[in-house]
Amino acid sequence: MTGRAGRLRRLLAASLAAGVFLITSSAGAAQSGVIVTVQDNYRADYGVTIPFTRSPRTTDYTFSLYEGGSAAGAPVVSAKVEMTAAQEDVYLPLAYDITGPQSYTLKIEARPLPGRIGTDTAAAREFSFTTKPTCGCASGTAGAFYRGSGSAADPFYVGSQQQLAHVGAHSAANIYQDRDIALSGNWAPIASFSGTYDGGGHKVTGLKVNEADTGGLFSRLEGATVQNLALESVTVKGNTVAASLAAHAENNSFISNCCATGRVEDQGDFIWPERGGLIGHLSQSTIENCYFAGVVSSSYGTTADVRWIGGIAAVARNRCTIRQTWNLTEYQVSASNDGSAERMSGGVAGDISLQDSQNNFFPGSITSSANYWGASGTGGPTHGIANTSNNPTADNFSDDGCTQISSFSSLPADFDPSVWEMGTVTVPTLSGGSKTVAAPVLKVFQP
Repeated sequence: MTGRAGRLRRLLAASLAAGVFLITSSAGAAQSGVIVTVQDNYRADYGVTIPFTRSPRTTDYTFSLYEGGSAAGAPVVSAKVEMTAAQEDVYLPLAYDITGPQSYTLKIEARPLPGRIGTDTAAAREFSFTTKPTCGCASGTAGAFYRGSGSAADPFYVGSQQQLAHVGAHSAANIYQDRDIALSGNWAPIASFSGTYDGGGHKVTGLKVNEADTGGLFSRLEGATVQNLALESVTVKGNTVAASLAAHAENNSFISNCCATGRVEDQGDFIWPERGGLIGHLSQSTIENCYFAGVVSSSYGTTADVRWIGGIAAVARNRCTIRQTWNLTEYQVSASNDGSAERMSGGVAGDISLQDSQNNFFPGSITSSANYWGASGTGGPTHGIANTSNNPTADNFSDDGCTQISSFSSLPADFDPSVWEMGTVTVPTLSGGSKTVAAPVLKVFQP
């Protein structure tokens, strides 16, 4: 009896020693030859997968996961496991911390089958492990991702400021933000991004950028998609191009269901500065179902002969589309050479250019967009919807449905009610204070 019991324990120990723990985002397809029954109604939409070789003397196991380096106290999750296959993966749901490494201990108990009680005895084995990055980065890498593979079906998950900064190291990946993130200190804009960033209906607060060149959460979007993301309490100061979400959005980038509140201002004096509430320079890209509420200011300009200012985008060129947007912006445009400087300022876009430098014609449009600017603003906007610097009367520039309004009393008729609803927005003002107004809000951010 002792020899047989020892054999059962040895087989259990060997199967664990050979096991490799894998972090997974979901259980995946049902495994044949194994039935896992999680106890106490514990649920999580991600967890761990444990490759396991069973003892040929039993099919009856309990898998339990404990926080820390030992199986002490109550387990986080426990499951009955019936395993008839010789070797199979055992998946356990586990809501581990996605923002950094976390230590656990797995305890596996093997019980003798009813017909072998008295011949075999129960055995148990513990194995400690620490969650590892799932993005291919070395353990200890600041901001490494601990959930997801970066694919469209299994995006990397972001839950901290360090992980948000780490997006730049995986600039073509699919990213999902699963909680609100409060930023501290000065933010270094993500230099370039060409993947998909889904804010998940969450917000980033306290974005503070003070850049000598291009400023925003992102410096440049290149064929990227950014959606379902709110930026609150933004303070962005830039030299050449500045905006809250991205200084540049180009090459078929798509911005949808995004909003920002805050201030976009000058960092210093520069020729031809661009200041946009949401996007600085928009090229061959689309913005839809978005808004900006706050201040856009360009108070320098001793060397500038043109300054582009826009509530949604400073400049929109080359087949750009802006639709179902609104902005409530207080502008300030002033400089020592105001008499000779040209202000390309508009409620939605400072300038929508329909021709490139070679005079090739590229239609663009702004439709179903509402704008309002605060009375305390000075120097702008010079155009209600947008200035058109090339072909200003071109038929392909459509502003049908654009409505200049001084307040919001109901949802604009052209706004999709499945996306928008009436609510309130707190808007920063030029004086440094704020005001709360009735305005359309995006449903994705509502409780």
